[in-house]
Amino acid sequence: MSDPEDAPENMAAGGAPESGRGHLRCRNTTGHASGGALGSGRDHLRLLGERVAPLTAAHERTLPVLAPLRDLFPGGALRRGWVVTTAGDGATSLALAVAAGPSAAGSWTAVVGEEGLGLAAAAEAGVVLERLLMVAAPEPRGAAEATAALVGSVDIVLVGSEVRLGAADHRRLAARLRERGSVLVQLGREVPGGADVRLQVVSSRWSGLGDGWGLLHSRHVSVRAQGRGAASRPRSVDLLLPGPDGAPVLAEDRSDRLPAGAGEPATPALPGAALPDNGASAVVA
Repeated sequence: MSDPEDAPENMAAGGAPESGRGHLRCRNTTGHASGGALGSGRDHLRLLGERVAPLTAAHERTLPVLAPLRDLFPGGALRRGWVVTTAGDGATSLALAVAAGPSAAGSWTAVVGEEGLGLAAAAEAGVVLERLLMVAAPEPRGAAEATAALVGSVDIVLVGSEVRLGAADHRRLAARLRERGSVLVQLGREVPGGADVRLQVVSSRWSGLGDGWGLLHSRHVSVRAQGRGAASRPRSVDLLLPGPDGAPVLAEDRSDRLPAGAGEPATPALPGAALPDNGASAVVA
């Protein structure tokens, strides 16, 4: 273990194994994972939580969101204790955009069980990598324990689409979220008991490709939001997600226009081609 006065990334670098059933691995994007047992992994998360505890005062019951997303949430902000789900083509990009507002304001974000996440895309979306933890939890019990340990230690806990938690796990997490004030963002699936806010990408169209040539430039998406309580009224926005520079922007800003004279060819159908949603670049020639 590093000296206790070391930076949080050095603490995130030690105390969890590389792989193996029943193991947890925790790292941040500036550190390296090293060996340890399951127990030390849980202890490590608790210790790390003490170092990266939310900077926002407990009485501040909301977290900021990026300006293009404000119309999706009542009051234009995330309420502490919420469960938010993202679904549809672009669910990962949408979850990163949700996390980017608090991250830019100083909050820590933890990602559980989404090791294929594109860190370049996260940074372009506005997530500060120096305050991003990546936690590998390959089986349900490990994922539930890791998520519970992170709630209250970081402001945003992003749970990967492959992580399957049971109804009892979600009930315990919901109670813990309300008590500790974190926000849980579930990628790509509904949660038992329902979410406070459900974000659904209802249409998605990439631009930037010509007839067999080009570079993906931006993606126009329509996002619908609905939930319960204050979030029960349906809301929707049209976004470029990602926009030309990776960050989300309102579609009506037309920041996706190509340089003068370049034209904006229609996106052709590409049989068998999977367009990226995890930060990978795509070039068609």
